Amino acid sequence: MKIIGFSAGGVGRESNVDRMVKAILDKSGHDVEFVKLTELNFSGCKGCVQLCARPQVCQLADDAQPYYQKVKEADAVVIGTPVYFGDITSTAWSFIERFFGYRHVDIPIAGKPFVTVVGGAMTLGPAVEHLHKMLGAFEVNLIDTVRFESKVPPCFKCGRHKECEIGGLYMMLGDAAKELTITKEMFTRWEDDSATVDAIDAAAEKLKKI
Repeated sequence: MKIIGFSAGGVGRESNVDRMVKAILDKSGHDVEFVKLTELNFSGCKGCVQLCARPQVCQLADDAQPYYQKVKEADAVVIGTPVYFGDITSTAWSFIERFFGYRHVDIPIAGKPFVTVVGGAMTLGPAVEHLHKMLGAFEVNLIDTVRFESKVPPCFKCGRHKECEIGGLYMMLGDAAKELTITKEMFTRWEDDSATVDAIDAAAEKLKKI
């Protein structure tokens, strides 16, 4: 049994989304592979339908291309994304957009179990809905979704929150953001949130039973 997991978590670090995807994979008890999408050089769909229609898998030659065959062959898939501008990231969007290669005459990944993971500083609902809508076009079996609202905006690292009135931290706290001193304790981790830990375990258990 093989499960492949993808994370669009921030480049160059072990983000909450990265670690949630990895935890679900590790706890599933199956043979797994983890792929960090932000470390790959790839684009969205370029409409070269004449290439993908017969093999029913994306043929666009770049770093992501080999993983579309792996998704097709996997017994289950986990996909995680942070929330940027209230939605899934362009990295996650571009990767899923190329699932169009499967959608010709029939859909070879229809019914395949998928688990989705969404993390972000604030509202997650619209991103979850959009992610599910995109995957719904391929008739996959969405068996679970794990969410973690971290309350950690990018402002915690940018260094300019005391002069900013357009960032996420100001949206969350108003003028109080300008007086805030950022400490390491503010960087919340999903591992310290009992509800998210339970959700990770529940998702992994569903994969374990496949």
